[in-house]
Amino acid sequence: MLNDKKLTSFLFVFEGVGAVFVAVFLAAYLGGLFYTPQTTVLHSEPAFRIPLTIFGAAYLVLVLASIIIAVYVRKKR
Repeated sequence: MLNDKKLTSFLFVFEGVGAVFVAVFLAAYLGGLFYTPQTTVLHSEPAFRIPLTIFGAAYLVLVLASIIIAVYVRKKR
């Protein structure tokens, strides 16, 4: 059922979603540092909040899936 090619593809997707989530989060954070007044929080703006919600949820699902896959592979061996 799970061969090395499928696991490698899954891990690439896992890393890609995580990288996009971190990139959007950092863009919002660093953008807020240089935005005046300094009390502005860009994470609450829809342009950042919607992608953070989507990629955060996808990342959470992938984390849970990777835990399940790890348990499954470990029991199989």
